Amino acid sequence: MRLIDLRPNQQEMPSDLTVAPGDVLRFAASGGRVRGGEAVELLGVFSSAAVGLDGSLLVPAGAPDVVLFRAARPGQSTLDVMAGDPFHSSQTVTMTISVS
Repeated sequence: MRLIDLRPNQQEMPSDLTVAPGDVLRFAASGGRVRGGEAVELLGVFSSAAVGLDGSLLVPAGAPDVVLFRAARPGQSTLDVMAGDPFHSSQTVTMTISVS
């Protein structure tokens, strides 16, 4: 299993990607969805946090910034990933993920 880090707002994104079952796709993005297929599942949309020196959690204000998907089973899925500021200048990247 691998953690595959993708940054749609900082790099050219491939339109097709082949991964293995159990791989997790981590997008630096503010939203996402599985538009079609059952090979990939959305684990969730998250806000990053850090642990402070006193043990408290430090969470920046603003929109979520991490989207996780998991390659669940062999097959193909189409993903929409929303990057950028969701309130002003977002962009949607569509990818086809093949799981084999």
